[in-house]
Amino acid sequence: MALIQRCVLITLAHTAIFGSGLSHGAEPLSVTGKARLGGEYQSNVNVSALQQASGQADSATLLEAELAASWQASANIKLDAGYSIQNKAYRQASDFNTRLQLAYVDASYQLGQHSVGANIYHANAQLDSAAFLKLNQASLYTMVSGSDTWFIRPALTMAKKEFARNDERDASTFSASADSFWFSESGQHFFSIGLVWEDESSRDNVFSYTAPGARAKLSNRFTLWQYQQQLQLGARVSQRDYQTAERADTQAVVEASWQVSLNQHFAVIGKVEHGDFSSTIDSADYRETRTALLLQLGF
Repeated sequence: MALIQRCVLITLAHTAIFGSGLSHGAEPLSVTGKARLGGEYQSNVNVSALQQASGQADSATLLEAELAASWQASANIKLDAGYSIQNKAYRQASDFNTRLQLAYVDASYQLGQHSVGANIYHANAQLDSAAFLKLNQASLYTMVSGSDTWFIRPALTMAKKEFARNDERDASTFSASADSFWFSESGQHFFSIGLVWEDESSRDNVFSYTAPGARAKLSNRFTLWQYQQQLQLGARVSQRDYQTAERADTQAVVEASWQVSLNQHFAVIGKVEHGDFSSTIDSADYRETRTALLLQLGF
C-alpha cells in the first residue's frame, strides 16, 4: 500500500543521508525516539493497495511512534535498526482505519569515500482491525561519492507482498533504482533526484505490471523567528503497464512538509500531499488531497 511505500522511502532517504559519510564524528552508539499526535484530513478516503476509493472526505486522528538505533561497530562498519508504528482512526469511515508497523535492519561498510550495504524491511498492515497486508523486502545498495557534496546511490530490491484476504494480489517484486544526492557544505540543505524501474508479478496476472518512475526531493534546514525549522518538498511519478492490454495507470504525487522545533524535544509538523491516480479502470481512477498537523516529542 502507498503508506508502506512512503514509510520505506522515508527510511531509505534517512539512511542515504546520514549513512553517506557526512557524519564521521558520530557517537559509536546512538538511540533516538519520536512520538507524534495529530489529525489528518483526506479528501478521498481510499485503500491504494486495492485501488479502491470511497469518494468521501473524512478526518482522522493520527498516533505515531518510532525508535531508531545506530551503532558504529568499527571505523568501517555501521549498523542501523528501527521500528515504527502508525495508527489512523477516521471519524466516520471506520472501515478504512489502519495500523502500520515497520521494522528494518541496515548494515553498511565504508570503503574510503564510498560504501556498500544491505537492508531488510518487514511491514505489517491492518485494515479495520483485521490483518490486511505483509511486506518483506531486501535490498543491496552502494553509495558512490562524486565529491564531498555529491553522492549516487544505486540499489537492487526484492520484495514479497502477502494479502490476508486477497490472495490473488499476492506478489513478488523486483526493482532497480538510482538516486543522486547533492548536499550543501554544512549538510543543512540537500536535493535528490532518482529513477526507478519496478516489475511486479502477482498470483493473478491481471494485477502484474512493470513501472518506470522518477522521484525528487528538496530539503532545507534554517532558523526563522528564532526557531529551528525544516522545509521539505517532494514529487514522484510512475507509469504502470499491466500485462492485460486494456489497463494502464499513471500515478503522480506531490508533497510538502514544514517542521518548526519549539525546543529541544517538541516540534510542530504540517504536511500536505496531493495524488493524481489516473487509470483506464474506473475503480483505480481517482484524486486525493491530504493535510495533516502533528505535535512531535523527540529524544
